[in-house]
Amino acid sequence: MIHHVMFFWFRKDSPQAEVEEVLAGIRSFATIPAVRDVSISENRGFPESSAPFTHAAILTFEDWEDKNEYLGDDLHQSVRRKAMSVLGELKTISVDTGRAAAPSLADLAAHLHDAELTRRTIPPLSEQVPGLSVADAYRIQQLNVSRRLRDGGVIVGQKVGLTSVAMQEQLGVDEPDYGVLFADMLVDDGQPIPVSGLIQPRVEAEVAFIMARELRGPGVTEADALEAIAGALPVIEVIDSRISAWKIGLTDTIADNASCAKVVRGEVVTPIAEIDLRTIGMVLTINGEVVSTAAGAAVLGNPIRGLVWLANKLAEFGVSLRPGDLVLAGALHAAISVTAGMSVHAEFANIGGITAEFTS
Repeated sequence: MIHHVMFFWFRKDSPQAEVEEVLAGIRSFATIPAVRDVSISENRGFPESSAPFTHAAILTFEDWEDKNEYLGDDLHQSVRRKAMSVLGELKTISVDTGRAAAPSLADLAAHLHDAELTRRTIPPLSEQVPGLSVADAYRIQQLNVSRRLRDGGVIVGQKVGLTSVAMQEQLGVDEPDYGVLFADMLVDDGQPIPVSGLIQPRVEAEVAFIMARELRGPGVTEADALEAIAGALPVIEVIDSRISAWKIGLTDTIADNASCAKVVRGEVVTPIAEIDLRTIGMVLTINGEVVSTAAGAAVLGNPIRGLVWLANKLAEFGVSLRPGDLVLAGALHAAISVTAGMSVHAEFANIGGITAEFTS
């Protein structure tokens, strides 16, 4: 294991906005496939022996080859050029602590990827690596996102999960999680979905938003989010877990891209100027029989809060929501298992209905 340690300080005349941009850029190194982990902190105690350095960052790599790959990465080079314009000084050291005995984050990401390709399940990652952190889980997710991008995948948006109080209490967490949506996950209204291409699918009806302009955290408010969206539309998300028997904890579902699989999206985007998202009603039927009803308030009290949380969370990774992005705000009800032959319809007040048809 290679630990690359950076010590640095900012010139006093450096604009605060540029300082924050550099810090966000360093955090974004976590998206580089060769980087296993990134941590950064400010030297608030500031002992005399550490002067003048005010910050430290530690990047972890599997081996020297990965470190060299990081050094030549375009993102690293771009952030470094920006940093050199505001840093007073930068010192680095790299140390080799040997290879970890437990599966690496790259190994875990590869296991999830293979499980999706072969449509099989694997044991919970949280059992394979006790103490797996949320940061580790997002890193695993990012490794597979990078893998899909290298294979030609196109990101079209994000999804927010674990928005209900019941689910948060079940997993012992106090905030949602998120996953990345790709173009090949999108399904048209009523288009058949073969269950043979999935593992253990479930459905969730959700309010989704289309972004009209960029929304970048931190500090995003509900007012900011409302101004940034073009409107709302109905979706049925098909979630699927690569973890055996849905035996998931928080880190398992984060690593597994928040259990994303498919998204059946409506065609009409409805402006929300005169819609109360909290009270918007939804009726879910399977083969014509009502199986669930809910209102928008089931999502953090208001679906727009899912968007606010997401924009601020993404800021930790130097990422923003882009114009045209599809954002799923979170499920209005408990997930429901589906099998071949089911026709699932969600009817929303004000924004219309959506149907997911499941075939063998």
